[in-house]
Amino acid sequence: MTSFNLGHFLRHHARRAPDAPAIADPRGALTYGQLDRRAAACALRLREAGVGQGGRVVFVIPNSLAWAIVYQGALQAGAIPVPINSRLVPAELAAIVGDCEPAAVIAPADVLAAVRAAAPAGCAPTWLALERGLADGEADPLPIPPADPSTTALILYSSGSTGLPKGIELSHSNIFWNAQAFAFDLLRLTPDDVGYTALPLSHVFGHTCLFSSFLFAGASFFITDGFDAGEVFAGLSATRATVFMGVPTMYWTMARAELPEGIDLSRWRACVSGGQALPIDVHERFERRFGVLISEGYGMTEASPSVTGNRFQGMRKPGSAGQPYLGVEMRIVDDADRNLPAGETGELLLRGPGIARGYFRKPELTAQTFAGGWLRTGDIGRIDEDGFLFIVDRKKEMIITGGYNVYPREIEELVHRFEGVLEVAAIGAPDERLGERIIAFVVAADASAPVDSAALLAHCNENLARYKVPREIRLVEALPRNATGKVDRLSLRAIAAATVTSPDQESRT
Repeated sequence: MTSFNLGHFLRHHARRAPDAPAIADPRGALTYGQLDRRAAACALRLREAGVGQGGRVVFVIPNSLAWAIVYQGALQAGAIPVPINSRLVPAELAAIVGDCEPAAVIAPADVLAAVRAAAPAGCAPTWLALERGLADGEADPLPIPPADPSTTALILYSSGSTGLPKGIELSHSNIFWNAQAFAFDLLRLTPDDVGYTALPLSHVFGHTCLFSSFLFAGASFFITDGFDAGEVFAGLSATRATVFMGVPTMYWTMARAELPEGIDLSRWRACVSGGQALPIDVHERFERRFGVLISEGYGMTEASPSVTGNRFQGMRKPGSAGQPYLGVEMRIVDDADRNLPAGETGELLLRGPGIARGYFRKPELTAQTFAGGWLRTGDIGRIDEDGFLFIVDRKKEMIITGGYNVYPREIEELVHRFEGVLEVAAIGAPDERLGERIIAFVVAADASAPVDSAALLAHCNENLARYKVPREIRLVEALPRNATGKVDRLSLRAIAAATVTSPDQESRT
């Protein structure tokens, strides 16, 4: 493969079957030919705006036809798309723009103005409002710029262990390999398949496993921005969908939700769960109710993302993350990096064609995480005698809530800036619906002047994406500490787990 650009997924099928359905959202639909022509028009606009080969294009767009058009337009311009979660607040978006230093930023006019106002001094991209002509024009497609498959195709931003966002560089070959693994090894897609998801396409799960895999196979898919169980059921019926992808929270809700009358789910044949571990009882309840199997796997953005999966044919093990895809190597090691035998627990290391190039402009972190050609996942797991991976725990302090990754320090730094707060520790507590719910333990600077929990939550809502906001503030006299003086998060998790409320009793923010 001497030259390959991710834009060839779309271009190949636009030439082969231009009238075949490609993508739809609640407001419209496009064939492969139409999507290709709209992407071509967007590419022309980007070139006119000064975006050149290898230039980074940040775009903040909810799931929609426009998202797909801008993404493909950037590829056809020879640029590097950098899709950002539209649910982030302007300060978070501006921090990413400052780190990325893009050639252009695209967003709806109101979002663009807010991000521009919050952007660091000296940040001078071309600011492009998502307006008429940028995503709804058409043009004759031009040749897609050649690319070395090993070069960066896109950058996806993920929260870092320092609380700061980090850009993960994924190559054309990374995504090509992952898309074909999902399309053929796992789902066995054909052009007759129809995918359905509410996953954000800016997240690696939605981007690669659905968006890229379905384009790779010449299949079609429906995307919506936001999850509602009733709307999903109606949408699965209306679109004649065959595959649904979601996070455990969605399956928890769908397994209990009322089915609308008159819907037809007869073509629905497969589900994929990702983002965090799927509870066995949720898994079993869902499959019993709908007669549709869920494949649970393991992945991370640094692996673009899929590493293992429970196949729909052959052996399956509930509670496991399945077996590796072709080309993936896994090791379980102890603290001295010595390989452990089957069944023993240690840190998971990975090697294979989906492993990322590294972190954008972070050579030290890249060298540390991708040491010796192996990706250090920071996750604790075991591999059984049949090659099935079981994830046991996380070395890192990351919280996974509703399928989103959240690092405590990001919350803690914000809470520390609130008047009257002396100390804070954020942890994830078990939650049947969300996987983990965020609880912030707060110590007041003055014991006689308690922190206003409601005002603190309002402060968090103003400065954090909704999924990062704590579900609960617990005021405590002091934080438990270990022998070295560090906050004892295990004790906090035990306290939270012992007093966790049910989803029906949970206090909302």
